[in-house]
Amino acid sequence: MARSMAPLIDPEIETLSRVFDVAALASALRGSRLGSWHPGAIEEIQLRALRHHEGQRCTLEIGLRTEGDWQFLIGKVYHDDRLDVFQAMEAIERAGFGPQEEFSIPQPLAYLPSLRFLLQEKVKGPTAGDIFKNGDEESHVAAAEQCALWLARFHGVAPKGEPVSYASHYLNSKSMRRCSRKITKLSGRLADKAGRLLQRLEVASSSLSPVELRAGHGSFSASHVILLRGRTVAIDWDYHEVADPACDIARFLAALRRRALVRLGSIRLLDSAAGVFLKTYLSAGQPEAVRNLPFFEAATYLNLAVRHLSDAVPDCQERTEAMLDQGLGVLDGGTLQ
Repeated sequence: MARSMAPLIDPEIETLSRVFDVAALASALRGSRLGSWHPGAIEEIQLRALRHHEGQRCTLEIGLRTEGDWQFLIGKVYHDDRLDVFQAMEAIERAGFGPQEEFSIPQPLAYLPSLRFLLQEKVKGPTAGDIFKNGDEESHVAAAEQCALWLARFHGVAPKGEPVSYASHYLNSKSMRRCSRKITKLSGRLADKAGRLLQRLEVASSSLSPVELRAGHGSFSASHVILLRGRTVAIDWDYHEVADPACDIARFLAALRRRALVRLGSIRLLDSAAGVFLKTYLSAGQPEAVRNLPFFEAATYLNLAVRHLSDAVPDCQERTEAMLDQGLGVLDGGTLQ
């Protein structure tokens, strides 16, 4: 057997070294049924790291050669046991999001608890993020529509599981507490704007409207949607939740404007795509899902703004301020119509 790269070293992810031991990995895979495909005699394994979040998880491309044929999969090695991700994906697939459906997810294939290793279908194709970066206005509209239609269907029919995220607890979430700590270290104009935005969110949180909680993606963005002919696929289910559906909508809109700011140079350059996304969702989904959208959208901008402070780029201060201004503007005038 052979592998395509040297093993990654991450002491916090205890099983990562064993995954990169191709003999141990082959042994774990033997007898495992990967969907409808049984690996049988594995002749060769190739591993390629795609993304590594130190101490948390590592995403790999896995090539398996059996009887001369190659099968390529996506694998995720976790710090913690994440059987819940696999189980959530299985439930979503059964609810009508299988690989043959127009709106789908990657087919979950197996979870190996001894390795904390999730195996899933490798979906080949451009992400909506790629299209928003490189495409023209027409392709932006089409991508925004497909992302919105996928999310509206998901919110409408996907099964509810765990964990449950309540809007009333949002400002006390781990990410928002971390954001608040960073704000206290700011100074000058950034400190003033960040402080005002946080204060206004605290006021707004006391008057959120009651809505039915829905199954949520947890990190829905253009980079997590793959667009194929006849199939739209949402990937990356590590943050699945049950929550106010406005959370997913807010994350998509805020991430889209952050993409415009970072990739295209102006936070306004994808406004039309954002408008198409929201209009399409409203026409296909439940209008009450956006009742609390300004709150969640503004909170997402605050998180993204503070994140920019750690970017090692010359204009990080300007980017941070642009995101803070966007958050304040959302609370001033509501969201897009």
